[in-house]
Amino acid sequence: MPWGKLINLSDDHVVSMMIAVGSRSQESFPRMGKLSLAEVIIENSF
Repeated sequence: MPWGKLINLSDDHVVSMMIAVGSRSQESFPRMGKLSLAEVIIENSF
């Protein structure tokens, strides 16, 4: 089963992954607080 069908992804989209490789050019910005699960999780929808 194609992964796109599993999450109801339309035919003109693909599931992919990106990995950043290299050294940082500057210090990272300070992190914000954590988001609640209700703000992050979307079920049965694209």
